[in-house]
Parts: sequence; structure tokens; C-alpha cells
Amino acid sequence: MTYNSRIAKSHNKTRTTWNIVNERLGKQHSLKDIQQLMVAGNCYTNQQDIVDQFNRYFATVVDSSNSKKFGSPSNNNFLPYTYLQNIEDNKHFSMVFKSFSTKEIISIIKSLKSKDSFGYDEISLRILKLSATYISSPLTQICNMVMSSGNFPDRLKYSIVVPLFKKDNITDPTNYRPISMLTSLAKVLEMAMYMRLTEHISLNNLMTDQQYGFRKDYSTEEAIFTLIYEVLNALNDKSPVGSIFFDLQKAFDSVNHSFLIKKLPYYGIAGKAQMLIKSYLSNRYQCSIKNLQN
Repeated sequence: MTYNSRIAKSHNKTRTTWNIVNERLGKQHSLKDIQQLMVAGNCYTNQQDIVDQFNRYFATVVDSSNSKKFGSPSNNNFLPYTYLQNIEDNKHFSMVFKSFSTKEIISIIKSLKSKDSFGYDEISLRILKLSATYISSPLTQICNMVMSSGNFPDRLKYSIVVPLFKKDNITDPTNYRPISMLTSLAKVLEMAMYMRLTEHISLNNLMTDQQYGFRKDYSTEEAIFTLIYEVLNALNDKSPVGSIFFDLQKAFDSVNHSFLIKKLPYYGIAGKAQMLIKSYLSNRYQCSIKNLQN
């Protein structure tokens, strides 16, 4: 199949285009391509040893990254959430996880992409969607039990992790990004939590209009358009224009979960809602890579 055909038939043309670019640049590698891994001056060539080293790295990269950035500040004024304590107008309606209806759970399942990949439960999203009508009632009950208890099941945090090579040295584990293959039920619960959180955020107008990523009806294209529009307006008014761009390495890995949880009550996310998010985030990176030799 030609590149033009792949792009034309793709539902996500931007992603397909980047996949083709990475293929041409030789940036795509599977775990089977990794014949050795270098960690702390030691060379590992056995597949099980390579798997173990990836596990160790992915399980500790968050704590390691955060300790370098934040350390243990002696002055609380430097903590990222401290400024919220000094803002008087930061009271919002307390968030309550409303019970889900069967209709909502079916809608969540239908919104997921039909994929044949699966987690350790070996139930793909395609199978889940085909059986949605028959299993929606018990799934709804499970979702409501999780929401009301404030406890995200540990077993649903287990995932099969695939290291995705990004750049530079193929033998360096820091040059890989973990792709987690979660269970289908975990994805349904994640979407259910996401739905209630976005409802609360929207109701209380907690999100700035300048946040374009990971929001419905917003896109990077709109962010680029806004930037160009503001720059051109400033130039037409003969005003000075300046910009600062940041490219954060391991941006998602840099999110400090303890700081994030402490900030939640200031946005009305307390009680069982805060407990659930804390439960969801705890041990989030305790994953495993399947041994290729099994």
C-alpha cells in the first residue's frame, strides 16, 4: 500500500502521517529489535533482563523526575499549590459523583475506538462494544460502586507495557516512552471519571480559555490560529511582540501526584471524589512488560 493510500484510508490522518515519517526516519522499533540495554554502565542482552530493566525504569521514572525538580523544599511558599491558599475567590461547588445510568455507560462504550488490542484480560474494545447491550447493567453497577466507594480497583491498574522508542540511542531506556495497554473495563471507568470531572470543571468554569489541549472542541490548530491572530494584530498596531516556548521533557511523567491531590479541594474536588482520584493515581506505574520468551 502506498503512503498516499494509507493516509487516504486513515481515520486519523495526522497520526498516520507521523507514523510514516517515523518509519522513514527509522524511529520505530519493537521490543524484539532491542538486542541490548545499557543501564548504569551494565550491558543487558538477555530478553528477561531487558524486560526487568524497563520495568524498573518505568516504575521509578516519575518519583525520580519529581525529586530532581522539587526536591524537599524547606519553605512552604515554594510549593506549587501554596498560592491557592492566598486566593480568597477560590471557593467552588463541591463535586459529587452522580450515579451513572445504563444509557450513559453504553454511550461511553460506544465512544471508545474499536481496537483489537487488549490488556491482560484479553478482552478487546471491539468485543466490549459488540457485547455492550448485554453487559451494560453489571458494568453500570460496578462503575457506581467504584464512584461511591472512592476506591479504584488495583487490578484495573495492571497493564501490558510496550516501550515506544523516541530518539537517539536505542540502548538507553530513558529514550523510550511507555505505552500502557489497559483492560477494557479500566478504560470504561477512566472515561466515566473523566465525564464527571469535565462536568464539574465546566460547571464551575475552572479551565482557562487558553487551554487548548485535551479538551472537547479545542485543538492545536485553534491554538496556532489564535497565536497568529494575536501576533498579526500586534504588528498592525505597531506594538512589540514577544513569545516564549517551552518543550518539557517527559511532561506527563513530571506531574507530581501528591501536589496534584493537595490542589483538588481548592477546586471543589474533595471527599469521595478526591479519594477516588488519589486511589486511581496511586501505584499508577506499577506495570509489567510481558516476557517475550514466554
